[in-house]
Amino acid sequence: MLNVSDQEIQFFKNDVTQYSELDSQIKELKKKMKPLQDKIKELTKIKQEKQAEVLTFMEVNELDMCNIDTASFELKSTKSTKQITKGDVYDRLYKYFSEDTDKTHGMSAEEKAKFVHDYVYVEGREKTVNKALKAK
Repeated sequence: MLNVSDQEIQFFKNDVTQYSELDSQIKELKKKMKPLQDKIKELTKIKQEKQAEVLTFMEVNELDMCNIDTASFELKSTKSTKQITKGDVYDRLYKYFSEDTDKTHGMSAEEKAKFVHDYVYVEGREKTVNKALKAK
């Protein structure tokens, strides 16, 4: 037998009952939200496909902006540089020392350091351009 009073047991029962009711309410709301989340997912996929088509048309025809009755859209480009990893640094240094060491011949130590730094961190990084439609 538990070493608790009847009042504590009653509080415990009330807490368990409230927990059960809350859990049931959450499950019911999730059931109601599921169709809406699926619809949002579907619409987002279609929107991305349409955006790609619109962006292609705008790029081919060199358009920066398009206007319709209800909105105005602008072509935005963002440039990003891939993060560099330890493996990338190793690969670039290995390539430099196996192929390109004669480029720094006759340079001071500071110039060599700057050259190798740029070779690894500036020249060796992958750059991407992302284009998107932005509502104005």
